[in-house]
Amino acid sequence: MMIVAGVIWLAHIGVVSVFHGAGRGPLLSDVVQVTLGAMLIYSIVQASERSEGMAISFWRLAAVAYTLLFVAQVLSVYNDLFHAAAVGWTNNLLFSFWFVPLAMAIFLDPEHEAGKIDTVVALDFVQGVLFCVAAYLYFFLIPKTQSGELSHEVWAPYFVGYAFVVGAFILRAAITRSRDVRVLFGRVGAFLALSGFIDALYYYGPGMGLQPGTWFDLLWSALLIAPMIIANIWKQTEAPQLTLELPQREKRVYMEISFLIYPLLVLFMSLRIARERLGLAALVVVCSFVCSSARLLVTQHRLLRAKEALRREASRDGLTSLWNRKAILGILERELLRAERDRQSVGLIMIDVDHFKKINDTRGHAAGDAVLRIIATGIAAMVRPYDSVGRIGGEEFLIVAPNCDLGRAWELAERVRVHVASCSIMAAGSAVRVSLSLGVATSGTSAELEKLLHAADTALYEAKNAGRNRVEPSLGRAVAASQGSSSAPNRDFWI
Repeated sequence: MMIVAGVIWLAHIGVVSVFHGAGRGPLLSDVVQVTLGAMLIYSIVQASERSEGMAISFWRLAAVAYTLLFVAQVLSVYNDLFHAAAVGWTNNLLFSFWFVPLAMAIFLDPEHEAGKIDTVVALDFVQGVLFCVAAYLYFFLIPKTQSGELSHEVWAPYFVGYAFVVGAFILRAAITRSRDVRVLFGRVGAFLALSGFIDALYYYGPGMGLQPGTWFDLLWSALLIAPMIIANIWKQTEAPQLTLELPQREKRVYMEISFLIYPLLVLFMSLRIARERLGLAALVVVCSFVCSSARLLVTQHRLLRAKEALRREASRDGLTSLWNRKAILGILERELLRAERDRQSVGLIMIDVDHFKKINDTRGHAAGDAVLRIIATGIAAMVRPYDSVGRIGGEEFLIVAPNCDLGRAWELAERVRVHVASCSIMAAGSAVRVSLSLGVATSGTSAELEKLLHAADTALYEAKNAGRNRVEPSLGRAVAASQGSSSAPNRDFWI
């Protein structure tokens, strides 16, 4: 690919040397650039196929940007043949602002998987479109340029805005911890700086007044070959890895500043537009404000959802989705305070899975985890809607039953025991029978929280010492495994 591009560039030198901008020289020069533009897009697509994660989105944005530039090149060929004024305006606008989609790469987050349309990214894209609208008004309509080229009075502001984009790429490359991001943003930032320098030579330097098809077109062709080289040598070195540790986030304050670039540029250009078209400038500013406000609302909504998710994660057991130890003990304390105020009692049921270590040893820890999830689901299905179930240890659970005396708490515990004992769990082609030992205690005052836990724990050990698969204290009504579970239907679980 690069050899072919080099041959085409040498052919471009021949075209310039032979025609010197006269006759068919401009047309042939534009045809060469169209060819190089098509090859560049193909190279970018190939680079995207070799990428994953954030790099995919980066190359896709680059493909969009250079597709706009390719369209401008095709329009130039058309204009060389038919000399349409409207086409001249359009392709000059595309030539001036083709880099806007590429500049949106500064909004990408290297810590998240890319490839999906995100609301925030879509709003940033709308800001980019508003920037193009404001740029058209500011650089072409307001100066009343007749040729479709940038007016001399807006050259300096154009390069200031371009410098903002270049600086954003270089800043992202400097502060990132990702090698791939540093390579991509650093190379593209350097290329955009070179492109801006050549643009400055065209408007301020030796390129002033030159006709199409002359030696300066060779520089435009070189600017197509340079990103082609970047795309062809690109090789991603960092693959997404599963890790138990949370990734270290980048310095988000620097990254968030990049989102202000387009709104600031739109505001800057609207101030100048307001001198000629106040209503038009106000409309652009209002649209930009609505877009920025929507982005702020979306971000705030996501922060609230993240906060809620963190709160849930901090209070739920990761394996069973029941309350964790801290949360269930907090619920117990609140229920005891309420019971003390209302002069009621709170039932506490402590549960232990019988011979669970044997399941882990014979069937494996994965099967053991699946059994725990099935048991947790079974326990939660038997309690009342206002009861709370938590996991307080490896195979230990706790039920907090408000407004329950010892008799009703025992009946609830017995329902749970019978339900779990009637379940038939199939693991690796053979049945796994599980049973529970349960200890019951009650209290009506928050001052006795520790005593209540100790009483339920003592009752649990009495149940285990009495043969397991039973509820203690028995109240004279404990049901053995051979009696209480035979009438209940079997429930089969396959793991």
